[in-house]
Amino acid sequence: MALLELKDINAGYGRIQILHDVSLHVNPDEVVAVIGPNGAGKSTTFKIIMGFINYLGGEIEFEGQNIVGYRPDQILGRGLGYVPQGRIVFNQMTVKENLEMGAYIERDQKKIDDAMDYVFTLFPRLGERQKQLGGTMSGGEQQMLAMGRALMTRPKMIMLDEPSLGLSPRFVTEVFEKIVSLAKEGLTIMLVEQNAARALEISDRGYVLELGRNRYQGGGHELLNNQEVKMMYLGGG
Repeated sequence: MALLELKDINAGYGRIQILHDVSLHVNPDEVVAVIGPNGAGKSTTFKIIMGFINYLGGEIEFEGQNIVGYRPDQILGRGLGYVPQGRIVFNQMTVKENLEMGAYIERDQKKIDDAMDYVFTLFPRLGERQKQLGGTMSGGEQQMLAMGRALMTRPKMIMLDEPSLGLSPRFVTEVFEKIVSLAKEGLTIMLVEQNAARALEISDRGYVLELGRNRYQGGGHELLNNQEVKMMYLGGG
């Protein structure tokens, strides 16, 4: 059974419909990439899963349970983590305080402490800079902090929206290495990425969206080698 499944989802902002019968699924332990041109509906797909925008129809199930109408905190509580686009951190809070905010739904202090230790093991730089203000960190470090914050609830699955956006090549490589490392630990991952070829290289499967609709789907390397996908979305022939 799929861990996350969307069936014929329609969604949008106010009167503007963005998604038209979008369907996708993510199985346990998979890395799934969602790619496509700007305006394809990739980030909107994540936002409807998390309950941030207008739901117009279709089914969204997590672990076999319908989560349509759930609040974002309820969805987090079920084990679905989310890192929004744009390296959103609390600028005037320290690294440690940012991470504690990621565990705001957790009341067990030992679980919070254990999660903090886990994040510092995964991102040693955060452990070294616990007292540094989030707003004074580099873009790459802020992305690590945003990812670490989402991991504070020890989710069963995490959704990453444009994790490499605007980062230097060194940090892009580091972010993708962390994603691979998390996947090897058994974390289920879905990511939206403009760096489509890099995303497909590390993904078990992928979906291509265009104008809010499903266009292609298949194995990561299958899509990498698909001539139409190469020409239209990967910039090559």
